[in-house]
Amino acid sequence: MPFLDTSKDLSALFSRQVKATPNAVALEDDKTTFTYAELDREVDCLSRRLRTYGVSRDTLVGVLLPRSADYVIACLAALRAGGAFLVLELAYPPELLADVIEDGNPAVVITHRAEVGKIKSKVPLIVLDEPAAHANGHATEPAPLPADDDLDRLAFVSYSSGTTGKPKGIANPHRAPVLSYDLRFGVQDLQPGDRVACNVFFIWEILRPLLRGATVVTVPDDASYDPAALVDLLAARKITETLMTPTLLATVLQRHPHIDERLPELRTLWLNGEVVTTDLARRAIKALPQTRLLNCYSACETHEIACGDIRKIIDEEATYCPVGPPLDPKQIYILDESGQPVDTGVSGELFVAGPLLARGYLNLPETTAKAFTPNRFDTQPGSRLYRTGDLARLLPSGLLEITGRVGSMIKLRGYSVVPAKVESEIVKNLAVGHCAVVAHGDGLERQLVAYIVPDRNAAGRPTVEINEAGYSPAARRTLAQSLAHYMIPALWVELPELPTHDVTGKVDLKRLPPPKTDAHTNGNGKAVDQDPITLDQVAACWAAALKTSKTLLTPTDDFFDLGGHSLSLADLSSRLSRHFGFRVPIARLAETTTLAGHLETVRAIRDGHTAAVQADLPAVLRADATLDDDIRPAQPATICSIDKANTVLLTGVTGFLGAFLLHDLLENTSAQIICLVRFNEPANDDQPGGVARIRRNLLDLGLWRDSVMERVEILPGNLSRTRFGLSTKAFDELAARVQVIVHAAATVNLVYPYAALRGPNVGGTREILRLASKSGATVQYVSTNGVLPASGEKGWPEDTLLDVEDVPTKLLDGYGQTKWVAEQLVLEAGRRGLPVKVHRAGTISGHSATGAANAWDLLSALIVESIKLGYAPEVQGWRAEMTPVDFVSKAIVHLAAQTHAEQTIFHLGDPKPVDTRDVFAALNELGYPTKPLGWDEWVTLWNEKRSNVKGGDGGFTVDILRSGMPTVEFLRDIVVLDNAATRPFRTCVERPKVDKTLLETYTRHWFARGWLSKPPVRQQALNGTAKLAKGPLSGRVAVVTGASSGIGAAVATALAREGCHVALAARRVEALESLQKQLATHGGKIIAKKTDVTNKAQVDALFHDTTQELGPVDILVSCAGVMYFTMMANVQTDEWERTVDVNCKGLLHCLSATVPGMLSRGAGHIVAISSDAGRKVFPGLGVYSASKFFVEATLQSLRLETAGTGLRVTSVQPGNVATDLLGMSTDAEALKKYGEPSGAEVLAPEDIANSIVYALCQPAHVSVNEVLIEPRDEPI
Repeated sequence: MPFLDTSKDLSALFSRQVKATPNAVALEDDKTTFTYAELDREVDCLSRRLRTYGVSRDTLVGVLLPRSADYVIACLAALRAGGAFLVLELAYPPELLADVIEDGNPAVVITHRAEVGKIKSKVPLIVLDEPAAHANGHATEPAPLPADDDLDRLAFVSYSSGTTGKPKGIANPHRAPVLSYDLRFGVQDLQPGDRVACNVFFIWEILRPLLRGATVVTVPDDASYDPAALVDLLAARKITETLMTPTLLATVLQRHPHIDERLPELRTLWLNGEVVTTDLARRAIKALPQTRLLNCYSACETHEIACGDIRKIIDEEATYCPVGPPLDPKQIYILDESGQPVDTGVSGELFVAGPLLARGYLNLPETTAKAFTPNRFDTQPGSRLYRTGDLARLLPSGLLEITGRVGSMIKLRGYSVVPAKVESEIVKNLAVGHCAVVAHGDGLERQLVAYIVPDRNAAGRPTVEINEAGYSPAARRTLAQSLAHYMIPALWVELPELPTHDVTGKVDLKRLPPPKTDAHTNGNGKAVDQDPITLDQVAACWAAALKTSKTLLTPTDDFFDLGGHSLSLADLSSRLSRHFGFRVPIARLAETTTLAGHLETVRAIRDGHTAAVQADLPAVLRADATLDDDIRPAQPATICSIDKANTVLLTGVTGFLGAFLLHDLLENTSAQIICLVRFNEPANDDQPGGVARIRRNLLDLGLWRDSVMERVEILPGNLSRTRFGLSTKAFDELAARVQVIVHAAATVNLVYPYAALRGPNVGGTREILRLASKSGATVQYVSTNGVLPASGEKGWPEDTLLDVEDVPTKLLDGYGQTKWVAEQLVLEAGRRGLPVKVHRAGTISGHSATGAANAWDLLSALIVESIKLGYAPEVQGWRAEMTPVDFVSKAIVHLAAQTHAEQTIFHLGDPKPVDTRDVFAALNELGYPTKPLGWDEWVTLWNEKRSNVKGGDGGFTVDILRSGMPTVEFLRDIVVLDNAATRPFRTCVERPKVDKTLLETYTRHWFARGWLSKPPVRQQALNGTAKLAKGPLSGRVAVVTGASSGIGAAVATALAREGCHVALAARRVEALESLQKQLATHGGKIIAKKTDVTNKAQVDALFHDTTQELGPVDILVSCAGVMYFTMMANVQTDEWERTVDVNCKGLLHCLSATVPGMLSRGAGHIVAISSDAGRKVFPGLGVYSASKFFVEATLQSLRLETAGTGLRVTSVQPGNVATDLLGMSTDAEALKKYGEPSGAEVLAPEDIANSIVYALCQPAHVSVNEVLIEPRDEPI
């Protein structure tokens, strides 16, 4: 049902609304307010004046006015006079304004006195703030008014922003906005009392509310893009609806993260003009919980194309939000390069047809003909297609997704880069709220530049640190996980905000400042040293204390001149102290009160602080190693075995070792694990950010599975703060819960002095002991071999302790010094009756089975860079102390259960490190030959060949050596730990040998990460991680659907272990890629394909790609499935349909793609996951049972029909399995009644995988037709 009479023009619809609500408020600006009746009179008066200028059908009336009530009156008057309004932006430069007036040839221009000087042509003017007698030009006799149902005549002309070539006047007839507004009212209607603020896309918004009795509130130009002024206006005017670009919203949310408190009346927020990232959508949903968020996609030539409610269309796994369902699906065409429609889910160029199209481009018939082509898909005369230039795809859900721009790729040294992809990964993985990626330079000097706006509220995403030369090695390392090396920006520029176009509000790439060039270096390519404490950092603290914008501050500003007072100076002191990690006294800040003066004050305090600490380091160390008197248990506590603990506190989980400790704690204990995750200002709101950081770390290391968080709690905290930044109550409640603490967190930096690392490493350990002493919790402290000096050939025994007087001279780095102090605190706590154990690790290397590596490992970097150079450093006495991380983690967890061990300190480093010459000899056999070269010559060669490598060529390893090349003494003088006293307590945890087998695993992983250009030569190892399976499944090609988790992931793992080449298929590509990394070491080829089994085209593509990449498919294991507990009476139709789509149609799609090929080859094995519910119906699972009966019937039929062809068909019928399926259900009644666990031990996914391997491994004449596998205590 239409909301408007779509047979009438805009003027007639407005007049009709005037009659319906004459006394309602129609229009407000900062000076005036008009009711509908008053507005009507103003419009009528001005329209009569326009008529005297010959305004009639298709005559243009120029409007050169600020965004105000006068602007709205002028537009309505032009329409009522029978003409159309021509948009003349105040932001136009003089030449462009003159061009637009000449091109549009308006009969008259409506303006204000202040703007008259901008108009150089002799066009007649109506100056609204002057008496009518001062209007210039010559009046003519009015022409007859056009009919109010003549919707083909012009309504307005607006000019494109002119980003390419000459701006084009887009001519829109009345029909387009009338139908457009009617469609939008179907999405979100308006009524009297609604108050709509019009700012960005002003001319598009000002007329719509006036057709439904709502109030238009014009937002002045100076407030439209000022987040503070805009929010103030929206709050003061009690706005119920407005529109923003995503860029503007991101800026607003950075300043007002809890904006709902300021805008309680805001019921609707439209987003338009740019794509909406999922990250921005999440922040908006959190910030505006009561506001409807509508993502709208449109073009000036087409008006609205699609629109959707962000809460309903957001896909947490995607980078960008879809733009919603098409408002008129029949008018949407997505075509490939040959002009043919693409399949659902496939990207192509978007074309739009229908009555909302613009008439064309003013005075540009050839351009119009290229953009608006005949619609060959429609037989109606005059039907046209508009070419949007946007790449899009229609998802199976019916939602439209914009994927980029045609021709938007950057060509860079032979590569094609899509900026939107790079921008999305930057926002997703770094603490960046908004960014733009462009190319800078020419030829071989052409580089990608990332312009970023930091997101100060980003939880769990690393900040972007940019050095003086404009590089960001840390950002490069982060992005290397998800982007190819040529897609990673070489240069970085931080801006307070991205420049936006004055008219459209979109990001204006032309106004981005140039990046830093060689002029910013000292001539030899090295960056000029920069003090880590910058004016920008101090200014940020000023802005927070003064509640102003950092961009408004200058170095000469005085704190008190800007409204500062004694209380705000105290606040500034606190903020500076927290930010820089040392006390900044108020008295020192009061001495000089300019911004530049405060910068120098902070630097001076820093230098004095560090110098004071380092000057008398023994005294400082002795004082820091003294444990507070109140840190002691009330009575001597009994050590708690970690496998008996109910709750374990783990620190350092976002680090390398910490991730594996979490994995092994979950595998080997039944405890609830509380993970302390660092945040500067910890709050409960940071918990989702903590989950994200843990998940990202575990995914990178191949450890993530969906069940991880079932036994994990996130504790946002800060080790440098008293009580981790928790309240006294929260700290005490935590202490009461925890029985064991595994303290693995530390800030590792071999360059920083003791003073810089003191807070987290020493203070953090002190707070851990404070927590443990309250309830007598056992502390398992992870230390390092760095607490001891170089040992020579013979290693240090476990009882070796260094005297405090020797620390400054024998432990030369601040990291080792802080760890020494922390050890002293732990040992002192032990003497006071607190159960403590110390685990000294050596140099921790990659995982012995998967190769998962610590990206910052110096030894790995030296090996990789040696391979790339073809030369290895020859350093007499240089040994490779490499201890695989899985050994360290397993050993700590195992030793934490050895409560009978009386010794306190355990050694986990390698007691007999291998000579690096043996390492490079083994690498030579693996296909990585190197020649020996003296250290100084090697460094010189590296500086010549590798130090200036750009892009990702070398990636992490180059950046590591750039950040600090070691010395010969550093390489030679390693710390060896003898483990004679430790070995008897960890006999069941075997240390992997550093041999060719381990090095093959490592190099294979380095190749997979892009650090090496080729994989190692495969070794036929007798043991170790390179061993290849040679069983009956070796070399077979298997496709596993539903492989991202649960049974599917377990089956894929089992098949890879058996030597299969495996294609992993599921919707969650991130999880697939993580599993792919884990399985890469088993020898077979592993590929990951994003696949929704309900989409036949995607399934067909999966099997086509698998055949192309791996060979013909021998085995299909169909694991994709859903299960919902539903009561039939509750009619959960969405879940019923989803069950049928996935469980039934998904299987049929897979069978249709595999069976014909297998039959033609006379061999193949189909395995499908059914259920014991496919043999017996369970209450609460009626539709699920029906879907599994369908599976059984389908497989039985296939088995009977293909007997004798060589095809084998197996149905696997699991009972209760520990997977995530139960969490899908939303029917609370069904879950409570039928979904409660019985208490029986359920099956693991691996149990199902083992049964499938059994069926697959039978001789060819044996067919295992059905496998019923259930928990022993839950038979059907």
